[in-house]
Amino acid sequence: MTEYDLETKKALRRVSLLEYGFGPETLWGRKICPACGRGNGAYRTDCISCGAALPKETLYDFYRARHRCCPGCGVVVTDVAVYCPECGTRLSKETGAKGASG
Repeated sequence: MTEYDLETKKALRRVSLLEYGFGPETLWGRKICPACGRGNGAYRTDCISCGAALPKETLYDFYRARHRCCPGCGVVVTDVAVYCPECGTRLSKETGAKGASG
């Protein structure tokens, strides 16, 4: 597989993740209302439906707190991964979820 093929495959994967509402880019752009559960844009401070105050954290912040993520590209990696399967960044043993309870 050539470098062009690899880059094309990565680009298509990112498009698919965005299209179906997954991936770090999508999570950075969303906040969930703690009162009614509606999704809101990350720029909002109050819920578009019920007016409740939104948390400062985006869905990505909550995601990172519960999963081991690559510091290079932000995708979830397994606990035993040495390199990120998405971007190839070498992962340190300290790279892990903050506050994850196993």
